[in-house]
Amino acid sequence: MQVEILKRNDIEPKLKTRYLYENCFDIGKDDFINYYYDEIIKRNEIVVVKNGDDIVSMVHLNPYTYDICGSIKPVHYLVGIATDKNYRGKGLMRLCITKALEYLNSLNEPFCYLVPDNNELEKAYQKFGFVTVSKFVLDKFSNDKYDIFPFKSDEYLKLMKNEDYFLKYETKEYIEELSNKLVMINVLDKINYDIDFFKNKKIYVCQEV
Repeated sequence: MQVEILKRNDIEPKLKTRYLYENCFDIGKDDFINYYYDEIIKRNEIVVVKNGDDIVSMVHLNPYTYDICGSIKPVHYLVGIATDKNYRGKGLMRLCITKALEYLNSLNEPFCYLVPDNNELEKAYQKFGFVTVSKFVLDKFSNDKYDIFPFKSDEYLKLMKNEDYFLKYETKEYIEELSNKLVMINVLDKINYDIDFFKNKKIYVCQEV
């Protein structure tokens, strides 16, 4: 088994992760998966575990620029965390997440975050230093509502427009499920931040993209 980081311009290798994405997640609509693999992988990086030429485990590192109480910092959202069903129980996800955290630490980012699908995953991510800080919120961010939120660059506003498009066609049950999800943070810059800093703040994260 080999652990690699597929960088932003490694489009062809990243396309090979689509099989895992489609088979491990309830993605709902083809238009979203097409959008993700047409657009989002052009801007992200993916930590993968390979068995020969086959990608059998992955973590997507989706980049954002965040306003953290007035300080503008790069931050990554960990999504698409998955392992091929034939390779589960072999510690491959641990390899992926450990590699991802080592890499993000090397970038001197303040924190990274994820949104687990269930309580079982929440407990699993706690083993990697992730701490639950808030509930996921569907309201769009504003300076008045949130202390920590994505910086409103042109790129981010485009992402928000796409998120609105996909959410518009979701069921009421899906929206209700989203509102019950939790945000977990891993503090990377432990010199300038600690987990209590984030627990006392209102945080907005982007779910779809």
